[in-house]
Amino acid sequence: YRIEIRFIKEKRMKRLIVLLCLGVMILPLMAEEIKLTGEMWNRWTLETGDAPAGENTILRNNLSLERGYLGLEPKFSDAVKGRFTVDIFSTDLVKDGAGLKIKYAYLDFNKLLPVPDMTATIGLQKVYFGSIYDWDYTLIGKAPTDEYKFANSADYGITINGFIPGGWGEYALGLYNGEGYKNYGANLKNNIQPAFLANLRLIPVAGLTLGGSFMLNSSERSDSLTGLGGDNPKYNEQKMMDAYLRAAYGPLSLTGEYIIKDVTYPNKPANDMSANCASVNAVIKLNSLVEKDIDLVARYDRSDPTDSDKDENIVTAITGGVNYNFMHDDSAKPAMQLQLNYTTKSNSVKTTNDSSALMLQLKWRFSNTLKV
Repeated sequence: YRIEIRFIKEKRMKRLIVLLCLGVMILPLMAEEIKLTGEMWNRWTLETGDAPAGENTILRNNLSLERGYLGLEPKFSDAVKGRFTVDIFSTDLVKDGAGLKIKYAYLDFNKLLPVPDMTATIGLQKVYFGSIYDWDYTLIGKAPTDEYKFANSADYGITINGFIPGGWGEYALGLYNGEGYKNYGANLKNNIQPAFLANLRLIPVAGLTLGGSFMLNSSERSDSLTGLGGDNPKYNEQKMMDAYLRAAYGPLSLTGEYIIKDVTYPNKPANDMSANCASVNAVIKLNSLVEKDIDLVARYDRSDPTDSDKDENIVTAITGGVNYNFMHDDSAKPAMQLQLNYTTKSNSVKTTNDSSALMLQLKWRFSNTLKV
């Protein structure tokens, strides 16, 4: 069975490689210009925690390519542009030790509707929920909405997004499959209902951003297609809300986020549940003090995946770290970033082991625009 899974994954990987090569050859013939981009995350991870016998030990100590993004961004006209990105990463699910998946594949139409600064996006794209769509990985960890499985970072969908005139903020309305970029077709678990999303961010004064997101989603389908039919007990409806705040003043920036998720099972109400998460992170830029582009970073998370006294399992994570940004380009954007993060994670349930992780990561990027 495991060999069969590996064989399927290897076939998919070969198809993606062929698709990427075809894109490199064909897109320049159709586009006015095309941008080639790449970003690699080389990471060393040392993780310690409690072993089954109870003693604290090393659970993981290895080097890896956590992410390897390769992208094509063709510009067909002033009103139409696209993006196609694949993700290459280390994995033990295939014999060659590497995986490949499509991360983005969409078109932006800037003048499809007669509204200033509005864009219609069609395809595999970002999910505009909470901080997940503009999370810049100043910390090594994922955005809280992604880290604690509230929402996917990308999905197949159609969105309308844009900026509020006068610099007052931004907005997004979207319709998605609702199960992320890794699932499509038969893998959608018979889910026939799309997900609906609304996102709004306001900038009342310079340096202060207030926002919120709302999402309706579901999983499975209400009527069973197997056996004798009837109601499907796994069918559920999800309601998610996110409150967002960011304040920046001088070298200091603070970001806070609170997420709520309610899940109801119409055919089995006893399974109804809810979850919540609070996250705060801070970044202090030291370049004005040390004449080097160095950041101090910190983060605190408190996640309750059950929000129940009976099944309580509160996860608390604290992260501290430092970034060194170097090899800046003409726009002052660093081509390389060295990150050091230490995270300690504890659980309120004694049967769940606590852990800590030390991560050292070197990220490097490149971008070149080819005129056709």
